[in-house]
Amino acid sequence: MSSQKLVRCELRRKGSHQTQVRFVPLEIFGLWEHLMSSKHEFEVLVPKASLWLDMEDSPDAAYTQNQFERVTEVTAYVYSDRDEMFTRARRYFPADEAEMLRGIFLSHYISGEARIQTQVHERQGIWIQRDKVPVTA
Repeated sequence: MSSQKLVRCELRRKGSHQTQVRFVPLEIFGLWEHLMSSKHEFEVLVPKASLWLDMEDSPDAAYTQNQFERVTEVTAYVYSDRDEMFTRARRYFPADEAEMLRGIFLSHYISGEARIQTQVHERQGIWIQRDKVPVTA
């Protein structure tokens, strides 16, 4: 069973009250947060790290419904003309929004007539809700 450390956060345009949930790999979260706030003028709210687990071994059976969120992993293998090889772009989306967000994500990698088509793979998984553990002295 594979896993990925993800940060779940809420994204809100400055001046708006409407938020969107995003899942970002922990290793790039600081850079992503800076980019979203400085370039795209979003506020990144309520960041919380946990694990994403793929569904191949049905880990959801070990958790109750309120202990996880369903999250879809979308991986695009994109051919780079400059490097003459494929590179991988991977994103995580709330399962109920995955179809719509996948289209936006893939629009950044539209293949031209002469280019090799982008290959796309998806895996269903869950993001584990972690409860805060009180610190005892």
